[in-house]
Amino acid sequence: MASLASKKVQPQKKVVSNSVSLDVRNPIPFEPTGQSSAFLLTRTDRKYLPFLEPKDNFFQLLLEAKLLSPTNNACVNSKANFCIGKGIYFKDHEQKDKEFLQWVKRVNHKGQNLNKVFKSVFSNDLNVGNNFVEVIRGKIGTKRFIRVINRNFLDCRLSVPNDNDICETVFISKKFRQRNVWSLKEEEAVELPIYYGDPNMHWYVNEKQKTEHCIIHVKNEFSGYDYYGIPDNVSSLPWQILEYEGARYNIDIFENNLVSGGVVCLDGTVSQDEAKVIGQNIINAYTGKGKRGRIAVVAGAKGVTNSFFQPFNVQNDGSYLKLDESVESKIIDSNNWDSALYGQHKTSGIGNGGFAYLSSIFNTKLKTVIEPMQDRINQDLLYPLLEICDSWMGTSWSDFDLGFKTVSPVSFIGDINVNSVLTKNEGREFLGLPSLENTEVGEQLIEIKNNTIHV
Repeated sequence: MASLASKKVQPQKKVVSNSVSLDVRNPIPFEPTGQSSAFLLTRTDRKYLPFLEPKDNFFQLLLEAKLLSPTNNACVNSKANFCIGKGIYFKDHEQKDKEFLQWVKRVNHKGQNLNKVFKSVFSNDLNVGNNFVEVIRGKIGTKRFIRVINRNFLDCRLSVPNDNDICETVFISKKFRQRNVWSLKEEEAVELPIYYGDPNMHWYVNEKQKTEHCIIHVKNEFSGYDYYGIPDNVSSLPWQILEYEGARYNIDIFENNLVSGGVVCLDGTVSQDEAKVIGQNIINAYTGKGKRGRIAVVAGAKGVTNSFFQPFNVQNDGSYLKLDESVESKIIDSNNWDSALYGQHKTSGIGNGGFAYLSSIFNTKLKTVIEPMQDRINQDLLYPLLEICDSWMGTSWSDFDLGFKTVSPVSFIGDINVNSVLTKNEGREFLGLPSLENTEVGEQLIEIKNNTIHV
């Protein structure tokens, strides 16, 4: 594989800290120059792009924000469930292929089927905006096979772009997960080429396993970010953190015996060493593990003849309830979602909570969120993957009209007249009865006479 660097660069010692925290001044990293800082691998001129500069910890931050925010976690999980639905299916029911149906049952050595892989793709796309899907091709005797693995985004970084501003490869290493100070060595990372539509490109060869590997990078393109994708809900990142901080605050209040904090002022005769010991004893005895509700200890103040404690009681229960509702609303809005679709029932407002209301919400999100995302993943991943299968295994799977079978959160059974949609044999099958021997009669629709169903 040709070197991606146009000039020979002397290796430099690069130390990176991967501790995850939200910068209050710059909570969402942005690269105004359009050129991201590149980090070097030691003893080589190969370079990779951090996500995002300068700390390269944005993947971890987005993941932790989702895990710590109940609202964002519910939005992402419910959207992923609706997008994958019942899985991949043939839109043309006559267009079925036994070899394809057999292949999708197990597409990697982890025992995952293709639907499970795509479920993780939808989830990652909604959570961090990026997927690094590894495609492996090889032979067992004369039989060719294709394996598919969705790599953990924490382990993946893009190479620096070439002269055409295209990232050609992806570096994969468990070392990217480390949060302490680290520097990456060349032998600690594998570099796989990115598939851009040419099956005859130069694949990475694993000499030990006799297999060839490449990566399909699926990203949620975001204006202003050239190389990595960004999730749609990134705009609510501060509120996702705030939702956790609110819960942490309440925990601290309970741990601190419902004391909201204050200051202990010791009289002027107490020395600094004595004040330090007294202050530590007070903190250990009356405060919890969190940093809220802490008690400050002051000593040596002029004019103070008697020690005293001044509590700070500025808590307002109503304001915290309003804040929690505001945070939840902003997170849901940034996800372009509705709380009714992840099981939160609304009791106020005309029509809220009813069948018609839920059906209307779902139909709107189906057309504006679910189907557009399904189409994008279909075009960016499913059909490129099937093109690789066709080129390597001699199939014609990319000609199939495939899609993701959507499920509805509501049941329409109560509104459907059975004699309009079910045949007699379908009704008998539902009741556990054998089909009628007379096929012509069995294909007739169910009749309802005098409120009695005849099958």
